[in-house]
Amino acid sequence: MIVEALDIGSNSIKCLIADKREKSFNCLTDIRIPFRLGSYLTKKGYISELGQNKAIYVLNCLQLDIERAYNVEEIIAAGTETFRRASNRKEFVRRIYIQDCLEVKILTPKQEAKLEWKGVLSGLPNPLQPITVFDSGGFSTEIISGRGGHIQSSQSFPLGALQLTKQFVKSDPISTKDYNNLLFYINGVLPVSIVTKDTLIGTGGGALVCACVASKGKIKTPQQAEGYEITLAELQRQIELYKQTDLKQRENIAGMGKERADIMLAAVLLFSALLKKSGKDRFRVSTRGLRHGMLTMPKWYVCPI
Repeated sequence: MIVEALDIGSNSIKCLIADKREKSFNCLTDIRIPFRLGSYLTKKGYISELGQNKAIYVLNCLQLDIERAYNVEEIIAAGTETFRRASNRKEFVRRIYIQDCLEVKILTPKQEAKLEWKGVLSGLPNPLQPITVFDSGGFSTEIISGRGGHIQSSQSFPLGALQLTKQFVKSDPISTKDYNNLLFYINGVLPVSIVTKDTLIGTGGGALVCACVASKGKIKTPQQAEGYEITLAELQRQIELYKQTDLKQRENIAGMGKERADIMLAAVLLFSALLKKSGKDRFRVSTRGLRHGMLTMPKWYVCPI
């Protein structure tokens, strides 16, 4: 059966189409659309009508183009942190269903962590090894630890590169005051220490771009970034680079591109804090995540809104 898994995140919409069998799946195409739903979350806590209209348009385009091209038979869709925060999430989900015939399940942090975990494990050669996964999105970061293929603990923090940039970055390049406030806030929200002896794996669009920049543009596809190691020293190099450059200059950095150039300073600061608090000097990149985990489930979640 050809199945499409849609992850409607705060920073992008990820669309994975796969040939799903009973206990496995074969990826046919994996698309990231740089639509920042989180940027349309107002100060009053609702997703603006403009943001809703644009999201519905993007989802409709996917149906017209990608889904028809692959003869998709089933679509499963999930909403994460922006949906959870939005006071008008019920109305938005209803609009998507009426206008796109698409039922979006809003995941709880625990459900999201479980699917992220299963998604990352689906791409590992040794999925039973002790691992800790962090997934940093636009509005939240999940830290999941486990071994033997099972989750032992998971935590969700209201920290994401898009949210942090909106909240703290007021100039371009960032001012010293804003930089210090940003760093102080990240360290204050994360726990004092993240004790782990496990292999540390980072997933999400920020981790992918971080690998592309670390390789000086040699990494061209997500597949090439799978398993790439990012050291603490490399994170510090990127932090200093992003601190000293404006948006136009960052966009021209080899491996960067325009999609995340404005939020990468917040992303790498968060990665660096996670490494320091876990006592690690590096992490491995995984390009798998929630959408892959959705395909491992025999039955799709029925989530309360």
